[in-house]
Amino acid sequence: MASSHAKSEPMDTATSADTSDFDPVNLESEIVQLCLQFPNGVTDKILENSFRSATIQQRVSALNRLLSLNKIDLLKSATEPGTFLYRIRDTTGTSGSSISVGGGATDQMERVVYQLVKESGTLGIWMRDIRIKTKLSQTILNKTLKSLESKKLIKAVKSVHASKKKVYMLYEMTPDPSITGGTWYSDHEFEAEFVRVLNEQCARLLDERLEESMKKFPNDPFIRRNSSFVSSNELVTLINEMGIATVSLTVQDIESILNTLIYDGKIEKTTVASTTTVAENGAKQNLYRSVASILESSPVVRNPCGICPVFKDCHDDGLITPKTCIYLNKWLDF
Repeated sequence: MASSHAKSEPMDTATSADTSDFDPVNLESEIVQLCLQFPNGVTDKILENSFRSATIQQRVSALNRLLSLNKIDLLKSATEPGTFLYRIRDTTGTSGSSISVGGGATDQMERVVYQLVKESGTLGIWMRDIRIKTKLSQTILNKTLKSLESKKLIKAVKSVHASKKKVYMLYEMTPDPSITGGTWYSDHEFEAEFVRVLNEQCARLLDERLEESMKKFPNDPFIRRNSSFVSSNELVTLINEMGIATVSLTVQDIESILNTLIYDGKIEKTTVASTTTVAENGAKQNLYRSVASILESSPVVRNPCGICPVFKDCHDDGLITPKTCIYLNKWLDF
């Protein structure tokens, strides 16, 4: 019989089988017999060599059925990173087929998926990547993910980069800003009005500081210039005190707004050694000041392409294109 053949020669189990006479039940039985010969588990390589006449789809289908029937467990190899093992399930429970994770009981299949989600950290992991790494069928993977979600061990988070797709991460994790869009997104929608208001308020505060320094030091251009600078730490404090945002803005948030003002040619930036302990850039801090042009520059000089930070990514077709560039269209109206 094929099953006894698997016991004596595990590497040649399926060589006598004809693909046209393929019997899925027989293959499942042979896989179980093979797992019994390897108590520590068998790898995909061993399965491939043992059942050469079976296609990869037939092997995966048989393995998924055995997993769904709780006859075998899917484990991560402790000695070979990135390798998974199929091991016969211990019905007595002595091998710990049910494992407690975060206070919730999970089986080995859930444990493997949980571990992959855990390793992804705050960035999360796509369902497709989990399926590729575990080789679980879509049905079994969906069931496993729903089980882990119901136990509040993992959660699904929508990404701003693909609203119809979800990434999975541990339940207690806070998603990375690159996933949620950070401060500038609400319900996966870009808050253009909020950004515009912050842009205007930052420019206004810097303009007021410039006017104040001009009144205080009308005859000393050096002191007047230095006194017109405002640190990003001071600006974030002033903006938060205004109550414009429902969340507390960080220095990084304000500096991203200030960068847009720099690109617009409205302000300038300098970096100096920090004299306080509140600077978040170590021993340095960024200072900003409003720029008042004495003479109107030539339209050729004001070409936005020359200072565009994404100039190399700008093409006729694509997300960044001259056709939709508001800066280029505004410049063309001169």
